Amino acid sequence: MNRGFLYGDGFFETIRITDGQIPLIFEHIERIEEAIEIYKLTPTFQIDETFIHSLKSSKNELIRINFFRTGGGKYLAENNELAFDYSTEEYSKPFFLPIKLDLDAELKKSPKVSGAIKLYPEPKPNVKWLTVKSLSSIYYVLAADFQKKQDIDYLFIQNQDGYVCEELISNLLIKKGDDLIIFPKNNGGINGVTQRYILSNYGFQLKEENLKFDEIFNADAIYSLKGTTGISRIK
Repeated sequence: MNRGFLYGDGFFETIRITDGQIPLIFEHIERIEEAIEIYKLTPTFQIDETFIHSLKSSKNELIRINFFRTGGGKYLAENNELAFDYSTEEYSKPFFLPIKLDLDAELKKSPKVSGAIKLYPEPKPNVKWLTVKSLSSIYYVLAADFQKKQDIDYLFIQNQDGYVCEELISNLLIKKGDDLIIFPKNNGGINGVTQRYILSNYGFQLKEENLKFDEIFNADAIYSLKGTTGISRIK
């Protein structure tokens, strides 16, 4: 058994393939590189486009790559070399990303998947290793169990200061009046690939602001930013 299984000593990346293309490949590579640094791992192979494409097995699928520290040891690892394994599954849900200059107009084209929204009462620790997809995911496992028992569609996560930092499985983009609001990177949420794309291409049209749940719940629109489906409107 590897250290990822034994100690949650690593992270994972889920990559969407749609019509044979990887629309957010550069954002995925960037996040993998950041996670390697956060987890103090030593790469033993090149993480690049060729590596990602070599894992593809179909035109419409999800690839999950688990990255972990190789070798033995207990809590103290014997070395910091990087290893990986991966799996794939067929996946064909719609995928939407804005491409034209006017973000507000583009967002109006996103699919609407509205549902019941609630705030998870247990704050998420604001630590660097939880800004990427950690193999130690017990916080999200318990949150998902809460969501199921509450019979709700979207569970918002708050940080230790009481500000919403993400949705259970996505980042958030909020429309209030004329403002399109995205949360600051340091508020504890996952630094998602769709969020990276939006910040890189539309950052000048966005306002960074911390918001409480009630402020978001009463917003004009709420958008989910998710690596597997891109952008969708949830309110």
